[in-house]
Parts: sequence; C-alpha cells; structure tokens
Amino acid sequence: MRDRITKRTVEALQPRERDTFLWDSEIPGFGCKVTPKGGRIYLLQYSRNGRDHRVTIGRHGIEFTAEQARNESRRLRGLIASGGNPALDRSRDRAMPTVADLGERYIEEYARPHKKPSGLAQDRRNLDNHVNPLIGSLKVSEVEREDVARVMRDVAAGKTAKDEKTKRQGRRIVRGGEIVANRVQALLSKMFELAEDWKYRPAGSNPCRGAKRFAEHKIERFLSTDELIRLGEALVAAEEGRLLLDPDHAMSTVPRKPKRGGQMRTGPRSENPYAVAVIRLLLLTGCRLGEILGLKWSHVDFERRLLLLPDSKTGAKTVYLSEPALQILKGVVRIDGSPHVFPGKPPSEPLGSIRKPWEHICKAARLNNLRLHDLRHSFASVGAASGLSLPMIGALLGHSQPTTTARYAHLAASPLHEAADAIAAQITSAMNQPG
Repeated sequence: MRDRITKRTVEALQPRERDTFLWDSEIPGFGCKVTPKGGRIYLLQYSRNGRDHRVTIGRHGIEFTAEQARNESRRLRGLIASGGNPALDRSRDRAMPTVADLGERYIEEYARPHKKPSGLAQDRRNLDNHVNPLIGSLKVSEVEREDVARVMRDVAAGKTAKDEKTKRQGRRIVRGGEIVANRVQALLSKMFELAEDWKYRPAGSNPCRGAKRFAEHKIERFLSTDELIRLGEALVAAEEGRLLLDPDHAMSTVPRKPKRGGQMRTGPRSENPYAVAVIRLLLLTGCRLGEILGLKWSHVDFERRLLLLPDSKTGAKTVYLSEPALQILKGVVRIDGSPHVFPGKPPSEPLGSIRKPWEHICKAARLNNLRLHDLRHSFASVGAASGLSLPMIGALLGHSQPTTTARYAHLAASPLHEAADAIAAQITSAMNQPG
C-alpha cells in the first residue's frame, strides 16, 4: 500500500492478522507499520552493500507525529547518503555494555585473576556503593570527562555515603570523602583502559585521562607511653569482662543483648577474645590488619618464632615474632577443623572484622582518632625511638622499596629477633604499668 503518510492516512489504517505497511509516496523507504494489536510504528527501509536494512523511527502519536517522522526519515536518508548505516549503528548501541556491565567484566577478567582478595573486595565495594549508583546505567561509549568529574565530586561530598541496618545487630556503613573519590577514579581509569582494549571505545578516549585527583595528606598517628598504658588496661578489661565504654563511671550503659521484655543490660562487658588477640598482635608485630586476620596455623613456625606469610601487600613475607607475640599465639584457642588462627562465623572462614571491638576498646581507653593501622606506625616509632636503624625497622615491617631492601637483605634472623624483642619489651612494659 502506498500513499502520502499523514496523520489522516496513518490513523485510517486498520489492524489485520499480520503486520501491514503503508509506504510513503514521496520519500523512498519511509513507511508506517500497523501491528495486529493496532500499534502504528514509523520506520525507514533502505539498502546498503546489497543488503536490506530497516530502522525504527518511533511510535505514532506517542513518540512522533506524522510530520516529525517525515523529517526524521529525511535526516536518516541524509546519513545514508553520506555513507552511514543507521540500523547498524543502533544495533551496536544496543549491544554496547553499560558501565555496570563493564564493571562486572572488569571484576571477572581482570580483578579476580590479578588482584589480591583485599583489592578485589575494595573494587567490588566501590562499584556497588559508588560507581553503579551514579553512572552504572550509562553506556560505556557515552561516558565523558564531565561524568567522571561529577562522580568524584559526588563521592567526595558524601552523596553515596550511607549507614543502614542490615540485620538485627548489623549495619552497613558506606563512607564517602575525597580519599574514597580518588580510589573510585583509579578504578574507573583502569576500567576504561580495558574498555579500549576490548574495543568498546576508541584508543586514547579514556574519560579519566586528565582528571584532577584530590590532595591526600597522610596522617601519622603514634601512641604515646600514656596511651599505651591506657590501651593495655582496656585490653585486659576486655578480656576479663570488665570493659567500660565510659570509664569515668562505675556503671556504663552498653549495647548488649536485651533481656526478656526488651530492656537493655548495663554494666561492664567483654569483647571477642580473638579480636583482642588480633589487636595485641598488630601492636607487637607491626603487621597489617589483613595479614593477621588472614593468618592460618600453617603460617606459624613456633620453633623458629616466625610467621611465614605466603601473600601480603608486598608478596611473600617473613614476620619475626617477639616472645610476647609468640605467647599470644600460643594462648589462642584452636577450633577443630578450622585452619584459621582467628576463625569467624562459620569457623571455616577467617574473622571478617574487628571494627566494633576496636571502637569499644578505644572508647574505654579514651583514644581518639586512632586507627588500627596506627598500631603499625606505633610499632615502627617505638623502634626508631629505641635507636634501631631504619633498615632494621624496614625489615621487621616487610617494606618492599628496592633501595631499602638492598640495605637490609644481608641481616641475619638473630638481630631481627633481638630487634623485635626490644620493641615488644617496651610496649608490654608500658601496657602492664598501672594507670
């Protein structure tokens, strides 16, 4: 059927058992399809390299009027005349993954095979908490520099931050800020670098290129002798069931499991003994939190007083244990069938977090703005104050800088044990002093 396509001729078309077409008498290939259910859809049909193509313009009365569809068909024919292929372009657009799709491919094909579990977990969190909520629905080919800049501004401003209840006594806390924004930008940069390799974008089109990162000011926090004393007292109290979150009062209101009737119990509390042991080991070894949480019994050499970590931030690592650190490990209760020194729930998995016990202990000890990683800094600072050389401290901490490694690689295990003992002796002495 052929006639000039107008509002009148389109609406006069009656549905039949199969699709029927009205072809315009003036513009070649411009037509309107009528479906059996009465839908009217404008389209353009054309040939390219001996093959017929059909591109949808839009629905009559909803997306296009007859005159608008006519103008769009002229525009498309202009593209075709200049060598374009609108049907193929739209097919590619539909096949183009979104940023969320790219993130999943990045996780499976790059992060999972090449990154450590902690790095993989961080990438997963940044995708779920920041990237996907802000630009996850955008096509990879559509993302521009301004989109990346907007993501960084929004994350830095805390627009993706949240604190929500996840279960009876659990919470899901998502933090924003400038440091997190920088990590998100680094993740996006790698994702779009791979997008070029995977032919989703042209070479050299990474929208993260030239993005301005926020300045990062590293905070070095060390425990003073007085703070070590208070921390030691709080750890003992946590082990003995007499930890007070408000140490200035004899009784402290502490969130505990409610009694029958819903009333909250008050008074001293204890903390997970595994969490307390982890904190002690962090302070006495200078290890990173992930190294201690992931520790397995197979990594512990009691006879030689070593932790033989097969994988750390800097690769395989040997930790020289002081005598106090060794005694802590000997005192840890083993769970039958669990390979982990500090098992979680279930025991087949390692302890996942000690955030809550750490917050309680810091509050009881009146330690403000103290991070778990600051225990590593404190270990090093006590060593430096004791007159130990920087190469010696670097060896104890497992630093990976090539120039530093070359300076202390020849050191024997004996002086390293002596160095670990010297640091641990000062720490334990301070922690055992009365307040």
